[in-house]
Amino acid sequence: MPFGFPVPDRRVTVTDGLGVVDFDAAPDRVTLKLAGDPIARDEHDGGGSIMWLASRLAPQPDDDPLHRPEAWVEPEEWDVLRQWVRHVEPGDDPTGPLRPLLDLLAPGRYGIGLGTIPNVHVRAVKPGKQSTWYADSDLPFFGHTVIPTHHWPPPDKTAVAAYRQRMVDERAQPALILVTHPESEAYYLLDGHHKLAAYRALERDPVCVVIEADTASRTYLSYLDEPSEEYRIEENESGTGVLHVAGRDGASALRIGGKPWLVEGYTGSGTADRLAVLSGDPWVRRKIRRLRVALRDPVRASASEMTRALWSLLSPGRYGIRRWVPGTYYVEALQPNRFKSWYIGVTTPDLGAVLLPTDQWPPPDAAAVADYRRMIGRGERPLVVTLRAGPPEDEDDAVAFVVDGHHKLAAYQRLGVPPHCLDIARISDETACAPADLDAATGADPELRDCTASLRAHLARG
Repeated sequence: MPFGFPVPDRRVTVTDGLGVVDFDAAPDRVTLKLAGDPIARDEHDGGGSIMWLASRLAPQPDDDPLHRPEAWVEPEEWDVLRQWVRHVEPGDDPTGPLRPLLDLLAPGRYGIGLGTIPNVHVRAVKPGKQSTWYADSDLPFFGHTVIPTHHWPPPDKTAVAAYRQRMVDERAQPALILVTHPESEAYYLLDGHHKLAAYRALERDPVCVVIEADTASRTYLSYLDEPSEEYRIEENESGTGVLHVAGRDGASALRIGGKPWLVEGYTGSGTADRLAVLSGDPWVRRKIRRLRVALRDPVRASASEMTRALWSLLSPGRYGIRRWVPGTYYVEALQPNRFKSWYIGVTTPDLGAVLLPTDQWPPPDAAAVADYRRMIGRGERPLVVTLRAGPPEDEDDAVAFVVDGHHKLAAYQRLGVPPHCLDIARISDETACAPADLDAATGADPELRDCTASLRAHLARG
């Protein structure tokens, strides 16, 4: 059985952790602290693009091993972990061998994953200098960023050569240990610098143990295992609000990171025609980048487990949740001009729900679509994530935002199989989103402002 991506789907609770390894997290900025000292940081550059910065905040120790994991645990405990990471198998449960290291984390819940990370880019930085990159792991040429916590390249060439020889001669699969945070665009390399150098020399994807801070936990929602037309109401008390839907169906806005990303609604012209407009800011959509990984595998991560990733992103409040399988639906793409209008039953062949993509449509990765087609053909049902402003009054004349799962949706379409959706509806008393949401989405584009004038007037009337 080959390794997959290290989805952090094994949950552990650290109750008496020492806090030797900890994060100081804020929106668009995460700092890794070791033994209380800030070591490295990744953050958005503050512009409107997807440029990200990596900074080294402490000198790389030469003789002092303070910031090396070997110095923080008893030798016999560390040896259990050291021997395990020399060679791991896809079916291994990392939680047991990792226990000595887990005890060094700050108290809280964590997700642990084991697998291979493709397209690794190492960002080694020194104090006073910054490394920049475009943070979009959805695209292979951007890839996944790893920030070393020790010297890079690692100094012991003999150790690197030894790992290379074991990987070739013995087919060994040594594991790196990485830590990350939901707000981070990078993985921090705690242990395995020489192993990573060996993997790169052999041009292989490294096997990694990923430990990710779990900023929100959920109980198991068994009702999501089967399709349903009805919503179950859940209360979200601890969401960060990165992902928010405002208004009601026919006058709603999807906000990401506080900024309107997509606005839809009736035109208010007395007929049932509707339109939608998409923001032109490429950075906004990247705030929900991690959903792609969390929702990839319906076997290892159930629908209930997938809500964990969503719950921490959504605004606090009441939500209806269901596994939704629409019989008839239409995908209305807003690209390349960021605008789309439609009239259900007139511009579409029949009545049916409208799904609005929030990312490129058709999706660009043909290989990913083919992969999902094979999964669906085997009977698996990977989940598309949809979010909407309230339960629909009429399923055949309602809009849902496709938050994640564009490649899955394309695969379902091509096979003619109804998509399985993790459908979330915000429960509120709002009657419409704000006209300012539409203004922010259209920006200064005069053509967009002109063709959305009727919707703007409709929103102003509330």
